[in-house]
Amino acid sequence: MQRACFPVAVQSVVGDGLGLCVWKGLSVVRHSGANGEPPRHGGMAACVAACVGFVLAGLFAAPVHAQPAAKKPAAKKPAAKKPAAKKPAAKKPAAKKPAAKKPAAKKPAAKKPAGPSGPPLPPGFVPPPPLPQVMGLNNALLSPKDELAFRRRGYSTFMKAVRSPGLGSKAQQDIRTGIRWLVARLTMPTNREALPVRRREIRQMVQLQVKAAAVREFVLRELTLALSELLETAHFKITHNNGQQIQVVVTRPDPKTGKTQSQTFKADSLEVLRSVKGSGEAVRFFERYSSRTVFGGKGGVQNFHVRLNVTYLLGELVVQKGDPAKGIPAARYTASAFPLCDVVNEPRQLDAIKVVAVRGLVRLMKTGKPEASYDLRLQVAQCLADQLQRPYQRSVLRQRIDSHLQHIWYQEVLVEGLAGVGILQNKQAQPFVETALAEVMANPNRHFLARTAAAKAIGRAPLTGAFDGGLRSYQLVELAGQMAAAYNKSPTAGYWPRSFQQLYFSFKAINKNDVTVAGKPAGLLGQFGTARLQDAYRQVVPLVAHVIVQPTVTADGKQRFMMISSDTIKPLTDWLAENRPANYKPRQPSTTTAPTSTPTTKPKAKTKAGGASRS
Repeated sequence: MQRACFPVAVQSVVGDGLGLCVWKGLSVVRHSGANGEPPRHGGMAACVAACVGFVLAGLFAAPVHAQPAAKKPAAKKPAAKKPAAKKPAAKKPAAKKPAAKKPAAKKPAAKKPAGPSGPPLPPGFVPPPPLPQVMGLNNALLSPKDELAFRRRGYSTFMKAVRSPGLGSKAQQDIRTGIRWLVARLTMPTNREALPVRRREIRQMVQLQVKAAAVREFVLRELTLALSELLETAHFKITHNNGQQIQVVVTRPDPKTGKTQSQTFKADSLEVLRSVKGSGEAVRFFERYSSRTVFGGKGGVQNFHVRLNVTYLLGELVVQKGDPAKGIPAARYTASAFPLCDVVNEPRQLDAIKVVAVRGLVRLMKTGKPEASYDLRLQVAQCLADQLQRPYQRSVLRQRIDSHLQHIWYQEVLVEGLAGVGILQNKQAQPFVETALAEVMANPNRHFLARTAAAKAIGRAPLTGAFDGGLRSYQLVELAGQMAAAYNKSPTAGYWPRSFQQLYFSFKAINKNDVTVAGKPAGLLGQFGTARLQDAYRQVVPLVAHVIVQPTVTADGKQRFMMISSDTIKPLTDWLAENRPANYKPRQPSTTTAPTSTPTTKPKAKTKAGGASRS
């Protein structure tokens, strides 16, 4: 009984393993004594050591063997079931499917109230119009591989033919091949940023490399033919039988969709083709390209930058060098005027390209070689006058909205060009140039920049003795009065100094080099100088003197645009009332469209002195 109680007590302290060891040790001692054998001290010592080791291990590791702590993992089993319990939660994405439709429900809102984070747009802001189709066109006529191949194998032959003193059939073929390569390089997208450099290379080739006059004439004629084809707004294909059974197919991309559209014109002869409705472009293609084309009718529909540089180049081709030291300009190739006129007449060309074409035409009329004939000058003048009949922009503020209309800048260039062509009358002896300029000047629906540019142009046109100085002087003073009234409504507009300066230069020359085609000093006073014109000039000068010095700095250190006083305007008003000519017909602003030559913007602030301030 006593023997069994000890292991139980020990078990209660250190566990079953330690009690079992002690029990086996006591058994060894008891049996050794019963058999009469001496006890084994080594085994006894080992048993005691093991017991002590178990006791110490039990004391120091008791928390590990504590039953409550051991049961916690079992208690965690229900927690391990939580993922299973999450299975219904895993169905929540399926339940969220309706919630996933919420972004679709938010689309109508589109988070528009958040909008851009920047400052608000100014009142009346109009976004810029979309880019024209011509800005994205690409019609490369030469691949990089072919460009490099000709440079290595054919360029030396081409330059040898250009420098040759004669013009044989072999030289002609080599020059045509080389010019086709030079012009086709302009259409390569890789040369887009280097177009001014390529343009200069062609100019220098004509001026420096060509020695013989016959070779230069042939080179210029081939260049003009190749360059003019790049300016076409459509592709074309011409078939005919010695001028009979004509068929012209015109192909161009649709301006809205970009899809290719073709139109075919058929006629038995050129005269019949001219009578076909809408065949004007086909007639021009046949007249210019029926004998030969450089690119087979596929050279057109080029990018804006290609067209712009080609237009520049046509006005820059030099036949004979000038002497700037002696004031002798270089002589230009007069035949380039024909493709430039086509550019101006083409309604699908942008005004930016037409501006360059008009200035090139004026240069050719002044410095062309051979000298431009009367018929060519009349054709150019009529071309520019017809352009002034197009629908035009009337307001600087609406330029983005009215981008499809004739630009105000282009209107200025047209009237300047019309005065510089060098003729005044048509074949019926009618002064149509003066009439066209005066119509622009007196039109209250046009912008003041265009109107004053026309007034300045009248003073530079080759006027004759039939010039009606009384009527034109009255119209100039009337224009000055309208400008003064509009200026007082919006003195801070940026175009006023230029407008009043142009009005002043309608009477006076800018400098001694500013002369008319006939060599007279520019300005109405330089050409005529009548008493009526002198009197009109004195009415205009005070207004110009006031505007060109604005803004003025006041005592508070701010810049202010001072109004034109009534004392300054009253003499002009009285003069108009006293000097109205009998043949004067007043022009009224359009009733369908509000007149925009008079600005509608209000000055920022009014001072006590009647001025608008700008800090």
